[in-house]
Amino acid sequence: MRWIVPAAIAMLSFAPAPASAASPPGSTARPPSPAGKSEQRLTELVAAVRSADYRGDRAALAKLDEELGALDAGRLNDYRDYWRGFALWRRVLNGFNEKPAPDDLAADAEKAISRFKAALAVHPDWIEAQLAMVGLWGNQIYLAGKDADKRKAILAEAGPTFKFVMANAGDNPRALWIRGGMEGWAPPPTGGDLGKAAATLRYGVECAWREAAAHPNPPGWFPTWGGPENLMNLAYIYSNAKTPDRATALAYAQGAVTAVPEWHFVRDILIPRIEALPAGPAPEAPPPPPTPTPAP
Repeated sequence: MRWIVPAAIAMLSFAPAPASAASPPGSTARPPSPAGKSEQRLTELVAAVRSADYRGDRAALAKLDEELGALDAGRLNDYRDYWRGFALWRRVLNGFNEKPAPDDLAADAEKAISRFKAALAVHPDWIEAQLAMVGLWGNQIYLAGKDADKRKAILAEAGPTFKFVMANAGDNPRALWIRGGMEGWAPPPTGGDLGKAAATLRYGVECAWREAAAHPNPPGWFPTWGGPENLMNLAYIYSNAKTPDRATALAYAQGAVTAVPEWHFVRDILIPRIEALPAGPAPEAPPPPPTPTPAP
């Protein structure tokens, strides 16, 4: 039986939202409070970081890291450092789309990890910073190429945090995006199972929808990305399968760009690639595996 993408899922538009009460350990959220000048400035810079990321503007991301570093955000300095790390992380990810690849990706990855470590020094066991570090360590392993010693050192450092994030993704759409990526593309036994990855990513979409519906007006400095990213990875899986499913991939990609119209990678790179796939009936596919349940 052909698996049909529910239109309500594929075309979701995600409002930003904080972690819910059911979030995994370490993602404790502060209650909203009246914004002072530093908090308002942090909110403005976070919005600029997220926009620059989706637009693929690496120069702006570098500048925003510096502007955030000059801001004393007081009780929100852990969030400031988180978004500094996020800006540099997304500078790395956007750099992978450039040909030839920029020569500053490894340096940016190192700096991004240091920013997230600074956030963890204030906010220990914060899964939002930890999941980003797992993503960055994956980027570093790729950049290490065939350097076995470097890859071994990265894996040794990443091990405990990787296990924590994989075990405690819960209903956090950002952690589920990382877990789904690992399940799909990491070497076995951790990865190599695209069916399992797709189930995790679909659950990430569901959790992002619930998060946005439950918390429609969070502070601007909360990490609330994840829903569109899960849709994007689903589009990638279905467009790069052994027998690509053009209709399903396009539905997921259109859902992602509906949520984020300025997303350069999805709008200008991924969707044209999907549209270039042969048209026709979608291939037969087995029923999807059961939706993963949140970790206790």
